[in-house]
Amino acid sequence: MAADPEFRHRDAARHALRFRETGDVADLVAVEDDPHACATTEILFAMAGAKRRWLNWVPMPTEAICNLADAVGGRRASGEQLEITGAALSAAEPPSAVTAAQRVAGPLEVQVADFPAPDIRSPIRIPARYVVWRYDGTAPAPAVPAPSADAIRVLHEVAEEPWPSPLSGWVQAKPFGGLPLDDLLGLLAHLPGPPDTLRWQHLAKSTPTYWYRLLQPWVCLGILHHAPDEPWAGSTRRTVLVDLAFGVEDWVSDAALFALVTAAYREPELRAEVRGLVRARLDAAEASPRLVTIEESLAQLLLVTPGCTEDDRALAAVVLARADQAGDEPEPPAKRRWWQRRR
Repeated sequence: MAADPEFRHRDAARHALRFRETGDVADLVAVEDDPHACATTEILFAMAGAKRRWLNWVPMPTEAICNLADAVGGRRASGEQLEITGAALSAAEPPSAVTAAQRVAGPLEVQVADFPAPDIRSPIRIPARYVVWRYDGTAPAPAVPAPSADAIRVLHEVAEEPWPSPLSGWVQAKPFGGLPLDDLLGLLAHLPGPPDTLRWQHLAKSTPTYWYRLLQPWVCLGILHHAPDEPWAGSTRRTVLVDLAFGVEDWVSDAALFALVTAAYREPELRAEVRGLVRARLDAAEASPRLVTIEESLAQLLLVTPGCTEDDRALAAVVLARADQAGDEPEPPAKRRWWQRRR
């Protein structure tokens, strides 16, 4: 397409190709901003981001508690009778990771040896109106009511697969907009189990915690559809997502930022603000003297944020190089290609 002089979107195809080759997000933004944007340019956008974290799939869980739960859950799904009642962590891990592990492995008693500074239980910014986690001493607990059965039904219908691209994910997440905000927040903290489909039956044997990592960005995309007539600057949807991004250190943090990045692709006037928010959250993680398990995913997200600067790319490169030294992230579960999705 990039070489075809008769192709109407030749420039967009060239930008898509350059993004795949260089990773310069300015080229991806140029695809979205094509003056003749249509379904074809949306396909080019999806093709450009194929196999790239956040543009095509959610980073896998990397926490020790999730590694343990995946091993236990996989052995059980394969027919082994295995009981586990407790786990010990040398340092606290994100509440979503702990909750996901308990969903998979059962009601584990998790003993945490240390809460090194900065305390993972403390939000990055306070005060905040919207929070989804609280702590009872060392144990995380939802700070919001459980979601309704209707909310879980919508979750299972919308979020079975990763998105072909954030743009199509935003469209697919529209049914969440019909739910009350309390339901959306409840989905983020109570982490309902996966749909009973062949895909998740298969993944139960290898990476059962991945569902819980995947569902939260989907719900945050849904929050973009909440009260859509409210002007952005003072909107509930913006306030919720920013509060969650800078709340306690959690998977919800980068999920909320991902939704903001998606909004920035769609609405150019939001790009400067969103780029600043993503950079500020990564700065906070990078400045921490302890391990921040979402730091790598924040760096990957910054690299695909509209307006990402050379300085941003340099910081992300430092973070990702450090993560590579610590060990590679697991590969994502196989999924249907975007052109093979069920209607």
